[in-house]
Amino acid sequence: MFDKIDLLSRRAALQYGGNVFIMGVMGVSGTATASLTPVSSGWRFCNKCQVLFNTRTDSNSCASGGTHVAQGYKFFFPLHAPGTPTAQKNWRRCTKCQAMVFNGYREKGRCAAGGGHRADTDLDSNYAIPHDIPGTPTAQTDWRFCNKCQAMFYNGYPAKGNCAAGGSHVAQGYGFVLPHDR
Repeated sequence: MFDKIDLLSRRAALQYGGNVFIMGVMGVSGTATASLTPVSSGWRFCNKCQVLFNTRTDSNSCASGGTHVAQGYKFFFPLHAPGTPTAQKNWRRCTKCQAMVFNGYREKGRCAAGGGHRADTDLDSNYAIPHDIPGTPTAQTDWRFCNKCQAMFYNGYPAKGNCAAGGSHVAQGYGFVLPHDR
């Protein structure tokens, strides 16, 4: 199947493989080639607290009370991707609340499940998330880092969602652009 991958659209490959992402690369000769990169999926927007959370486990905690409620796009991220000038590394899943959290600071932010976030130590859950690039029909803009709880939240609505550290989320740093299904 994969020797004919150039005949498939990216969407068809995602639907067929479920956990494969096609990354276009310009070769030295100037011709486009495709490489297959495994991806992590199961990431969704919570319509209560507005954080990005992982749906692959039944146990999660929402800052708005109860559990997260998934809505909208299904987001996915390449695994084993290095940080670049337009992709920040050290994003991980919190094993307590299931939110996407930044693990690059000593302090771990406030977790909706209590205390600080507990970053997943599995090597497959260390993400480099694109930022400060244009959005596309399959890449949503307006995602930000909350400097209070240290989770990724959607900053595209006037209300900023409930933060586990109290009040609303506060945006800081890069403007993240998240790849999603369509």
